Amino acid sequence: MAITRKAILIGAPGVTPALPGVVTDINDIRNFLLSDCGGAWRPNEIITIIDQNSTEIYRQLEMTSNIDYILITCSGHGEHVRGKGIDETLMYLSEKEKISISSINPKNKRHLVIADICRNLVLIHKDEMREMKKAAVCESAKKAHIDYRKIFDDCVMSNPEGRIVAYSCSIDQSAGDDGTGGVFTQELLKAPSNFSHSNSCGYGIVKIDKAFERAKDMTYKRNAPQLPVFNAGRRMHFYPFAII
Repeated sequence: MAITRKAILIGAPGVTPALPGVVTDINDIRNFLLSDCGGAWRPNEIITIIDQNSTEIYRQLEMTSNIDYILITCSGHGEHVRGKGIDETLMYLSEKEKISISSINPKNKRHLVIADICRNLVLIHKDEMREMKKAAVCESAKKAHIDYRKIFDDCVMSNPEGRIVAYSCSIDQSAGDDGTGGVFTQELLKAPSNFSHSNSCGYGIVKIDKAFERAKDMTYKRNAPQLPVFNAGRRMHFYPFAII
């Protein structure tokens, strides 16, 4: 079953202090998606938004509400604000503008948000508020008859509708970036190489929950106490992340 897809890769490397690793992450994510392992996305299905304001992000989201499956990644500085009825993880788009992860919602039936940003806790008191992520080492399958796009599409549509959000760290934590990319993003992209398939057809599917668990463990090992968080409600079935 052929479906429509869109990937929106959002990054803000220019926010002080600058995060050059964000550009590396976005390039690596794009290359991963274009690979067979990443689902054989087409170049015109991938949008990159670098150092843009919220107006541009919301404009792109509005244009995707009828898309079958949407992947959104967010890379940059962030924080978690709590108080006065607010309990939100925010991403810095500039020194003066922030956007909540909850608002980055295309409102389509199936989408996955991966947010590699800090979630340092900021408490709001009275009327005061503080002003508000390498390509995976995945060997391509040698069998030319494997239709990676169809496998990915079919797996997406076999899942129940809903929103999944993966955060690179817990509330009140910072997301590590050593200058070569976000620790969590890079571990997530490497995760598929740690799985093997048992499919007689010659391929296997790594779901986002399994890839996340691997990335979570490796992120903690590399940059403890950074502990990624996976928010998928009570669902038992998960979208594909990679084909191996």
